[in-house]
Amino acid sequence: MSKKVFVGALIFVIVVGGIYFYTLTVVFPSPKNCSVCHFITPFYKQWQTSTHNKVPCLKCHEYSPTKALVGQFMFLSGSYNPRPLTNVPDKNCLQSGCHDKRMIDSKVTFTKRGITFDHKTHFTEMKRGITLHCRSCHSDIVQGSHIKVSMNVCYLCHFKGVPHDQALTGCPSCHSSPTQPIVVMGKTFSHVEALKAGYKCNQCHIEVTKGDGVTPKDKCYFCHVDRTEKYSDVKLIHKKHVTQKQIDCLWCHTKIEHGKIAMAEKIPLRR
Repeated sequence: MSKKVFVGALIFVIVVGGIYFYTLTVVFPSPKNCSVCHFITPFYKQWQTSTHNKVPCLKCHEYSPTKALVGQFMFLSGSYNPRPLTNVPDKNCLQSGCHDKRMIDSKVTFTKRGITFDHKTHFTEMKRGITLHCRSCHSDIVQGSHIKVSMNVCYLCHFKGVPHDQALTGCPSCHSSPTQPIVVMGKTFSHVEALKAGYKCNQCHIEVTKGDGVTPKDKCYFCHVDRTEKYSDVKLIHKKHVTQKQIDCLWCHTKIEHGKIAMAEKIPLRR
């Protein structure tokens, strides 16, 4: 081999290697570059204004250069899904420096109503026969945010399949009753006195939900073409879609609203 050929080959290897290294360490991990290939502009903008905007996409999402290369071939062949789904494994959320203390300091209080949520019980116990993961609650469907808790997911779990005046786990499992008297219909009402007298929540709150959270079979066609043969196998559907694929609940289920939907005309224990 001549000296010129050797030098030329060496320069070629260095240039190609440099480009590969730069692409692998700078171009590929850049969140801004993700939106160049993927149709994720709304999610990218949500990420920019979220509490995770200093965390690169690949710190959470599972994606590799190999998958990116395969995606290019799929795009050229016309079989690329413009709405690709990527998983965020729980181990990525719980990695050191992120939320690694979440299972220890598992109880948190959120919302203005002071609802207490226990991460440990939702992770270590199956809920309604379903194994949950971080993104079951911290989903991407919250418009204007990114990886934030969607209360609609909570309502779906706690109210689906029960009468509109009840909660599956009971009202006190999420929030307590007011400790101070309130004014109802122009008169003062005490929740403390009512509970002492043996009254139940649904004697006043006769409807606390609206909607049934069903899954219309037509929703299946948004992702699948004529594949509804397993529609009635609820356990399998949840295992595949929730536990394994991390599909957001409201991609399939309709919403359930929760609040003071309807109150009794007569309120007991007025003073």
